Amino acid sequence: MAFDTREFRNALGCFPTGVVVVAARVGGALVGITVNSFVSVSLEPPLVLWSVDRRSSRYETFTTVADFTISILSSDHQTVSARLATPGERSLDGLPLIDTEGGAPGLADALAVLECTREAVHDGGDHSIIVGRVLRFAWRRTGRPLVYFRGRYGSLAGSG
Repeated sequence: MAFDTREFRNALGCFPTGVVVVAARVGGALVGITVNSFVSVSLEPPLVLWSVDRRSSRYETFTTVADFTISILSSDHQTVSARLATPGERSLDGLPLIDTEGGAPGLADALAVLECTREAVHDGGDHSIIVGRVLRFAWRRTGRPLVYFRGRYGSLAGSG
């Protein structure tokens, strides 16, 4: 029996994930990408990881940029997430942003913003796995996270 990648993707969709926007400053341009492969790795040192598709037009940017932010999205960010998940769309124009010490912008109204420097990039099949060292972070105590499950956006009940 052949391995059915579409059915495999459907099976993976049974695992709900949070949604983040990874952003960087490249020259004068601010670039972002929606990611649901984000996970914490280590508290000491503070490491996180996420992955980027090798076919993405933003692949080269995010596998080579030194500094980036990870903005953890709230349930109010569905439009932002959808926009930056679109192939080719990368502009952060018109979004409320905050400046960070590392230079990459964070989303002003995110649940949390992590300022990272690239620690490592690993092969991950059709993706590359990017490990970031968290240098600084800020978070807010209220808000409901944006969740992705079975190809749809949702949120968690009673989470703020």
